[in-house]
Amino acid sequence: MATSPRPTSPGQQLPGQRTGQQRTAQPAAPRHWILRASFWAFAAAIIVLPAWIMFGRGLAGAPLGEALLLQAFLGPGLAIIIAVVVGMTFARKGVRGPRAVAWRDLRLVGPWLLVIALMGLTVVDTAGGRTGSALTAWFGDGWLTASHSFTAIAVMVTIIGGIVLFWLQVLELGRETRKRVERVVNDMQAPLLEQQARQADASFERIDGPQSGRVIRIEDEEQP
Repeated sequence: MATSPRPTSPGQQLPGQRTGQQRTAQPAAPRHWILRASFWAFAAAIIVLPAWIMFGRGLAGAPLGEALLLQAFLGPGLAIIIAVVVGMTFARKGVRGPRAVAWRDLRLVGPWLLVIALMGLTVVDTAGGRTGSALTAWFGDGWLTASHSFTAIAVMVTIIGGIVLFWLQVLELGRETRKRVERVVNDMQAPLLEQQARQADASFERIDGPQSGRVIRIEDEEQP
């Protein structure tokens, strides 16, 4: 019986078939300005925060003296810790591409950097017979003990928090990379799935006409 494939209308979509609009990735919406500003703030923190801890108390009138030598050795180490955490954050394409951090990064890394910035107000130094910090310069010598305590806590938070944040950012980078690889694999498999969907949906219909269903046989006549 003669049959023919059933044609599909131009607007008909086969199961599993994706249109051109579905294949084309929609452009990502612009990130919030806070996230874009935080991207540059994170980058600047690598240089600004170590310098702030070394010299920031001098802006408040606190002494600058004996602690500067120690901070000159520890400052590069702090810059490296911040650079490692921020660098691992920027390693994600979702951050590096739009040049904007995620809200998750702002909630995790932001408070950690804030603690480091506050440490610049509590570092105690001695010079010219004076001992104090920016807090004691503003609120009096009664804040000297609080300055020592907060500085000690902030140092521990900086070290331990840096290690934890680095590991969390490594895990997030791995998750984002896995999703991107899966998306590429799905896009590569899409044409094959589309072809299989066409074959599974194809049907055949009987040809209408006066000769439909007839079989014509031609036999050679024997020569005498």
